[in-house]
Amino acid sequence: MRIVIADDHPVVLMGLRVALQNQSSRFEVVGEATNGNELLKVLSATSCDLLITDFSMNEELEPTADSEDGLALITHIHEAHPKVPIIVLSRLNNPALVQGMLTIGVRGVVDKMSMTKELMIAINSVVSGRIYLSDHTRKQLLELASGGGRQLSAKEADVVRLFAQGLSVTEIARRTGRSVRTISQQKRDAMRKLGIAADKQLHEYARSMGLF
Repeated sequence: MRIVIADDHPVVLMGLRVALQNQSSRFEVVGEATNGNELLKVLSATSCDLLITDFSMNEELEPTADSEDGLALITHIHEAHPKVPIIVLSRLNNPALVQGMLTIGVRGVVDKMSMTKELMIAINSVVSGRIYLSDHTRKQLLELASGGGRQLSAKEADVVRLFAQGLSVTEIARRTGRSVRTISQQKRDAMRKLGIAADKQLHEYARSMGLF
């Protein structure tokens, strides 16, 4: 099985590669990337049977409007490579974003904190045509379905995440392909739902929820 892996932390990337190679001789890591643009280049040049990628890959970089990650990156990948199953590694605590991932084609979501014990189960499930969700993620989605908690839409949560990374409304609009007006409205709606009045509070919320 030819696998491409992506994460912005070199230690995580190395650990993922070693884990796959030690698990089975049938796993071959054929490409690696540390950011969204690099990942798109790897996928365009390399044939693979599975992609395992981090959701947010800008922590170690100064965020720029043309450096894709999150929902925008996954959407781009799925549209360009619809036959490649995608497993996302995540520390997210926002079920709306997870739901958004599934909507745009992600087949598996693995909690980074449980990666060692969950990754092989996720791979086996996804290559067998099933969707895999970590226990933590599944519980979050059940809470969302039951109406519990403060609910942001997937796009609102992604706007909060990108804004907290330091991108302006204009940069977020350019990166996500939405209008500045739409991004501004989604940011306002998110703050209203969360009962937040200041940008600093929005940043603190994003960090507490593991959005970046």
